[in-house]
Amino acid sequence: MIRSLLFLSLLMLGLNANTLTQPEIIFQKKCQMCHALAAPESEEEQKAMVAPFMSLAMRSVTIGIDALEEPKGNKELRKLTIEHIEDYIFNPRPEKSFCEDIIFEKFRYMPSLERFISIKEAKIVAPWVYDTFAPANYQVK
Repeated sequence: MIRSLLFLSLLMLGLNANTLTQPEIIFQKKCQMCHALAAPESEEEQKAMVAPFMSLAMRSVTIGIDALEEPKGNKELRKLTIEHIEDYIFNPRPEKSFCEDIIFEKFRYMPSLERFISIKEAKIVAPWVYDTFAPANYQVK
């Protein structure tokens, strides 16, 4: 009986540790509660939004970083944007936001996720967020 409980406990720990190494799972558990995957389809969905949907947020961030940092190409822009996302997750500030005024007025800036997401998880999910949601013209091919 004790062996069975020990095995089950170790199995559960292994499953839990494994799920938070997959960027999609991290996004679902840590980001998607606020950031929708796509634009709202109804007025009710739009009213229920508490953060910009991901392609809108990523459009703002990539355009802002592209204009401010003037990277030499999409590969460098991807690197700079991922670094920005990793930092912003833990240290969000109005001066770090690239959202347009109308978006910022509605949502403000997000709270720090310092005690909600680990640095390791942020480093796993940030590249996935860029590769999944950055505008097509900013993708690295």
